Amino acid sequence: MRQFVCKVASRCNLDCDYCYIYRHVDQTWRDQPHRMSLETAAQLGRRIEEHARAHSLKGVDVTMHGGEPLLVGVDYLEQWMTAVAAHCSSTRIQFQMQTNGTSFDERALELCLKWNVRVGLSMDGPRATNDRHRLGFDGGSSFDDTEKAAYLLASTKGQEIWSGFLAVIDVESDPLETYRYFSSFRPRSIEFLLPLCNHDRLPPGKTPEHLENTLYADWLLTIFNEWFQERPQTISIRRFRDIIALMGNAKSASEEWGLHPIDFSVVETNGSIEAVDTLKTTYSGASFLGLNVFTNSFDDVLTSPMVIDRQQRWATLSDTCQNCSLVQVCGGGYFPHRYSSSNAFENPSVYCADLQKMIREIRSAVVAKLADARLQAAVSDLRG
Repeated sequence: MRQFVCKVASRCNLDCDYCYIYRHVDQTWRDQPHRMSLETAAQLGRRIEEHARAHSLKGVDVTMHGGEPLLVGVDYLEQWMTAVAAHCSSTRIQFQMQTNGTSFDERALELCLKWNVRVGLSMDGPRATNDRHRLGFDGGSSFDDTEKAAYLLASTKGQEIWSGFLAVIDVESDPLETYRYFSSFRPRSIEFLLPLCNHDRLPPGKTPEHLENTLYADWLLTIFNEWFQERPQTISIRRFRDIIALMGNAKSASEEWGLHPIDFSVVETNGSIEAVDTLKTTYSGASFLGLNVFTNSFDDVLTSPMVIDRQQRWATLSDTCQNCSLVQVCGGGYFPHRYSSSNAFENPSVYCADLQKMIREIRSAVVAKLADARLQAAVSDLRG
């Protein structure tokens, strides 16, 4: 385990209509403490230290997540990081934070600069797109506060610690308007997420009769066609980068792609160690492992039956996926996207048609670009 996603706060100040924590079948967040105690943070640090020593890990990533981590306040976040780091002294910790930005101000920026915390900003696009889904509990817009955070992170100081945008795809929005809006802030990366849906709860724009449409691939490929031609290419779009990497048999940076084993754990505010929290969109208790940092090591995660099933990714694939020529790239699709109550996870992804179209068209573009580069090199050699 090299990555630890830590629920510093179990509550949020936004009521996003697609939220995988609060708007789906698993409602166990209601039983969690509102914030992770400093005692739990210290024990988390001990367990990370123990795991890193056992596996000779020189460094790990620790992500402050939620809910919204800044709900606990800047001072408490610093106490929390201090508690973790004090008990994990022999391993380099790269702290990260995923925030909706509504509480990200100068004090939060200074804290992140002091601790070299890499910050990801959750935002879906310009005002009309963002406010279609990301509203407060009173129905009010979150856009102005989030955009202020984007400007702060795009500043000269902010660029030192800003990772980039995390956006859920809205096929009703204009893909190029969304991409160009994000690009104007000069982020290092943009991650476009497919909505966390499955065969029981279909994505917007898909129906049982039209499951094979490629709305999401078409939306993403519109961006890809512009992004792929940009020189210099200063923004990393992980979904595109992963497809290209996996075509060359490299390892994906995301658990959504490929067949490589996962390498992270989720720790809830009460210290429970769970499987990837996006499984909460499938059925209640889907991410529950029965482990806790006070009674279990992170090695216990590696021997958990549920995690072993996830690590043996080929064995969990449907026959359709195992017989598909693209499976080494898509990995059968993201685990939660494959779920149905009738067949568990032994289904192709609900986005299967989109994944196939994306992989094929991106592969064609890359092959054409390589062929053009070789031709130009050959012409240059002849002229020489």
